[in-house]
Amino acid sequence: MNAEQTSTITKKTSGPALLAIIAVNFLWGLDFIAIEYMMAFLSPAMFTLIRLGIGVLVLVPLCLILRGGIRIRKGDRIRVFLAGAVGMAIYFSVENLGTGLTSASFSSLIMATVPIFGMLGDRLFFGNKITPLKIACILASILGVWLLVSGEPMGINLLGFFAMLAAAILWAFYIIYTKSLFDRYDLLTLLTGLFIAGFITEIPIAAVSQALFHTPVTLTPFGIVVTVSTALVCIIVGEFGYVYAVGKLSPTTTSAFENVLPVTAVIFSFIFFGKMLTAVQIAGAIIILAAVTAIALIERH
Repeated sequence: MNAEQTSTITKKTSGPALLAIIAVNFLWGLDFIAIEYMMAFLSPAMFTLIRLGIGVLVLVPLCLILRGGIRIRKGDRIRVFLAGAVGMAIYFSVENLGTGLTSASFSSLIMATVPIFGMLGDRLFFGNKITPLKIACILASILGVWLLVSGEPMGINLLGFFAMLAAAILWAFYIIYTKSLFDRYDLLTLLTGLFIAGFITEIPIAAVSQALFHTPVTLTPFGIVVTVSTALVCIIVGEFGYVYAVGKLSPTTTSAFENVLPVTAVIFSFIFFGKMLTAVQIAGAIIILAAVTAIALIERH
């Protein structure tokens, strides 16, 4: 497939993909709040393991019934496993750790750096140009995130900061690495393979975490509801939408829309906790939405 054909396909499919990435970030804004809540009851690794386990229990039977098996080509098995290990297991464990040590607001601020790493990867691996306009839009979106969360309790913690920075780099890697797999497999097969890889990787991580820190596992009825519902909606449905978007959009566009996430986190904070948005926060949200819209328009032309 030549560059012109790829460009045409991207333009034809970017509308649904953009809607998917926006919807996913609304789900993940809710997930940030759920993670912050659940860290009082479970270790980051154990929370990740349980949710990935739920994903495997749902996706494997679906894939067996609808696809007749989980068919990953021999040459791609290591690549799929690495993508799942990084994007499903290591990333979520590090993100949960960082959010638990800081706050949802601070975590979303650090994750606003994902577009920088995504843009660099886009240039290195796919040859897309880094233009001054793209840089300006990404910096504007980061400014918008800062304005949005500046009025929230930040809970800054040095370990939490480095954990979230590592999470941002891991997620940018996941975007780039998964994109190369999209054309080879349908969404269900690819996601099932990624979840299995993530679950297998997370087992020793959770075991070592429990052995070192002896974190108690406490699941209240409400905690069970939160864990199961976020696994089904935020993780499984969210990953379907996200991997679909990754396959249709450039890494620059996909990663830029990460900065919609703190907008949704603040909106959900208002819905669930009655926190009113200030004029500065509203301005930040407008800047973010304008910046990511501009990047999407740039990528289409």
